[in-house]
Amino acid sequence: AENVLGKPALADMDLGLSTAPILYAAQEYKELRPLVMRRFKEKGDKQTALEMLYSDPKAMNKAKALALYHAEKAVAAILRLPQSEARDSLVRLTHAVITRKK
Repeated sequence: AENVLGKPALADMDLGLSTAPILYAAQEYKELRPLVMRRFKEKGDKQTALEMLYSDPKAMNKAKALALYHAEKAVAAILRLPQSEARDSLVRLTHAVITRKK
């Protein structure tokens, strides 16, 4: 899970948070919605949510596309700033966040 998501898979769910991949999976699997609404508090909720997520490749692809969209918008806004090392660092940071593996 960590290799696919770039962080421990249950970290957000342990906090009761639903990330974009989970929300996209919930569009496909209606039975995931109650788990999201109760913030993964019942026994087995997290594992069930992960199984549904991994069985829906579209969810991860949509989440990646969403992240890329926002990264492109961020870079476009950053590039309106005067050229500087700080501006270039922000562009590199945006790229690093999108291309990270872990």
